[in-house]
Amino acid sequence: MKHQPVERDQRAPKPSATKPARVGKFLLILVVVAVAVGVSGVMSRRQDDEKLAKWTHEQAIPTVAVTSLKPDTTVKHVVLPGQVEALYSASLHGQVSGYVQSWGRDIGAQVKRGDVLAVIETPELDDRVTQAEGELEKANANFALAKVTAGRWQALRASSAVSQQAIDEKVGDEKAKEAEVSAAKANLSRLRSQKGFAQIVAPFDGVVTARNVDIGSLVKSDSSGGAPLFVVSDISRMRIYVKAPEVYAAALTNGMTAKLRLPEYPARTFAAKIETTSHAIDAKSRSLLVELMADNEEGLLRPGSFTQVSFDLPPDPDAQKLSASALLFRDEATLAATVDKDDRIKLTPIRIARDYGSTVEIEGGLPADARIVLSPPESIQDGDKVRVAAADDRETTTPAKQNIAQTNGKEAK
Repeated sequence: MKHQPVERDQRAPKPSATKPARVGKFLLILVVVAVAVGVSGVMSRRQDDEKLAKWTHEQAIPTVAVTSLKPDTTVKHVVLPGQVEALYSASLHGQVSGYVQSWGRDIGAQVKRGDVLAVIETPELDDRVTQAEGELEKANANFALAKVTAGRWQALRASSAVSQQAIDEKVGDEKAKEAEVSAAKANLSRLRSQKGFAQIVAPFDGVVTARNVDIGSLVKSDSSGGAPLFVVSDISRMRIYVKAPEVYAAALTNGMTAKLRLPEYPARTFAAKIETTSHAIDAKSRSLLVELMADNEEGLLRPGSFTQVSFDLPPDPDAQKLSASALLFRDEATLAATVDKDDRIKLTPIRIARDYGSTVEIEGGLPADARIVLSPPESIQDGDKVRVAAADDRETTTPAKQNIAQTNGKEAK
């Protein structure tokens, strides 16, 4: 069977001539969009690079925290070593030579003024007193004879039996013998006064704090450099002597109170008050001698004791305090790094008056409104540009850091 050719449908669509044009237009759009996206990316990358460069430049300028000078309003607690002494203390030496016959008061004894502490036997002095008494009797006898003789010769003057020269001689002899009597009396009085020193007596009410004699001990009148026979001290009140450094001299004034601590009473303090000062600085120790007074009703304070004296010194209105972390130590001086109005560093020499550990007191060098760098780096120099951190500056994410994060994210994609 023979197949017949099939005729095509004359109504079937023919290939369109505008199809390639549409494809080309679509491709052109794609190219334009791609170029736009590329340009946008390049511009965005450039902006990110500029922001990054700006942030990097800003980070190259160090950020510093600053502080300022503060007035010293704190009370200074100062502890200085001191020496406790009696209100009065008398070292009793022998005024006459002899031997100790007896003593009646030992160390620690409470004595009253005039109490006999010891008796010295003085045989040599006794002999001299006896001799002086004899010389006085002799002088009185000679004076009595000269007086009678002068009277008789004056009675004979009217009869012209004696010359005026002879009368004058007898009257002069009478006066000489009278002078010898006065000299003998004075010598006897002096020896009897020395005999009174044979008794060692207390000069005031107090306590016997030392005894260096015993019965039979030899006592010499020349006691220079020797130990005293007795020491009597009035300990009803005590004197405390402190050598204060010159830096505290102006602050220690009469009437200021203090507290005493003694090694034998570690848990107790005693009140004292400044009585006076020497008003002079010792050239060797550069210190001021301060005298304090303390009541001793209980008798707990003893002469010769070591004590620690605590003073509470009032604040100095002119003093300026600075944090110790702001100090910069260089070979030439101690410096402080200040920030001027243009945010540039200026290194200023300062002088430390007192060091309190975490803070120091400085003398001059810095204006009251100075901005002082805290913890300055060792490499800091004059003229360095810095950025001053705000007082409430906290760790935040800056826009530059956000741009870096975005850039890194794009590169990762």
